[in-house]
Amino acid sequence: MTMNHSGLGHVKWMALTAAGLFGVLLLFGNSAGEALRYAILLACPLMMVGMMFGGHSGHGTQGSDEASAPRQGDVDEPVGHRHTS
Repeated sequence: MTMNHSGLGHVKWMALTAAGLFGVLLLFGNSAGEALRYAILLACPLMMVGMMFGGHSGHGTQGSDEASAPRQGDVDEPVGHRHTS
């Protein structure tokens, strides 16, 4: 599952996280007001922890193919000489 890097995408995921937390807190017997309060307060920190440990490396790696491909200057061959077998 990939996350949208726009501000609206983050708001959508925070709302979904808060809704899920709200449901879980209601199942554990909290009142609706208390569950809503804690769900809203915990949505942002839980998403941050999930992105840190869940493998989301958003900033700085825009194209994973470009980041892993060697640049032309990084090759250990002399420039202009190609050896074919």
